Amino acid sequence: MDSTTIELSSAGAGRRHESMRRALATATSTDFGGSTALASPKLRTLICPFCGSLTSDTGRCHDCHARFDPLSRQASQNEMGPWFVRDQSMPYRPGCNYSTIKKLVEGGSIEQNSVIRGPGTRQFWMLAKHTPGVAQLFGVCHHCGAEVAKDAFGCSACGESFSVDRDRQHLGLGAARAISGRLPDEIENIHAAPPEGVERVAGPAAIPVGHAETRSGTLGRRASDVGLAPGQQTDQSGDAALDAVRRVDELTRMVRTLRRAWQVERKRSWIALGCAGLITAISLVIVLVT
Repeated sequence: MDSTTIELSSAGAGRRHESMRRALATATSTDFGGSTALASPKLRTLICPFCGSLTSDTGRCHDCHARFDPLSRQASQNEMGPWFVRDQSMPYRPGCNYSTIKKLVEGGSIEQNSVIRGPGTRQFWMLAKHTPGVAQLFGVCHHCGAEVAKDAFGCSACGESFSVDRDRQHLGLGAARAISGRLPDEIENIHAAPPEGVERVAGPAAIPVGHAETRSGTLGRRASDVGLAPGQQTDQSGDAALDAVRRVDELTRMVRTLRRAWQVERKRSWIALGCAGLITAISLVIVLVT
């Protein structure tokens, strides 16, 4: 090997060494003569789709620990629904479906004095033992507090139905009505005393409806402008609306009762028809044999 080849090889090795040194300097956090600690990359931040907190894009939320991969997002989407459990440690988590509520009750995560809301409460916060559709899972009636079977369809003491709206797309909100001088039944019941036999522990939260003095003064002025006594027009419209609501509720309860009775009678009819068919078949067999 001559001297020219040796010089070219040395020059090539020098260039490779210089390229490696520059690449190492680019990857380090300081210049050529400083420390050689590798620079830590800066991760972008994003909004967690489950709890709404600002977190680093590491594939998992640092607050609720939920994963961001498509399978985890779809699994969480499948469990979402209109039921919410009040938890101060995780106040922004999404709602769940009724099946999840049932699992949480069976696992002990939701107790009788837990605060929840959903279609059974018209989305107002309420104790679990007072919540229609959930109280019977603890073995108590949400209306009268009587002891019932966990799989019962209604209360034998007061006749209240334990039907549950399982539609995960349905919030169960009450109908929007014009507010007159008196409040709707849903809001008046919130301030009412609990039924007899039910422990008085932290009932549903009160709903602010504005200043009573300002509202009554405005209604009084409007009534006086048309020549009516203060409160006369308000009482008439309020009583009519409340009577209509009561009639609708009564008809709804009657329909539920008739539906349950029809289901029971249909089941009895099928049983009787099956027994008659069985007896006929046995009689034919006896006749043919003899």
